[in-house]
Amino acid sequence: MSLLQKQQFAKQYANNYVETSVSEATPHKLIEMLYEGALKHIKLIRIFMDQKNFEKKSEHMNKLLSIVLNLREGVDLKKGGEVADNLYGLYDYCYRQLVKASFKNDTVILDEVDQHLTGLYEAWKSLPSAYKKLSKDQIDKMGPR
Repeated sequence: MSLLQKQQFAKQYANNYVETSVSEATPHKLIEMLYEGALKHIKLIRIFMDQKNFEKKSEHMNKLLSIVLNLREGVDLKKGGEVADNLYGLYDYCYRQLVKASFKNDTVILDEVDQHLTGLYEAWKSLPSAYKKLSKDQIDKMGPR
């Protein structure tokens, strides 16, 4: 088996693993996975900024921006009240800061967004385990807060 074939099999395995993980995940786990992906991309962006590898920096910045948009769009403003409004605003702020960080290649701005997302990730992970196991239908039945 050639190196190229091995790489293709490894990539296919990784894609299948991710698809299976996502399809079987609870809503809580999906958000957790988004936070983990965002934090991973921030680390990679920082490395590529330092290396002045702007192509790779842009590739990972685009993925990070997509994750932040998905997190923002997942906020239920109708049911979430003031907390949802604040969370939406924070995601929007992080998105705008990331665009600025990318344009200026500014790791200080990137570090600020990293702090915000790390704090949200840690808070998310600290939710009670009973809540982490709820399906989307169960969460929807809980109604507005």
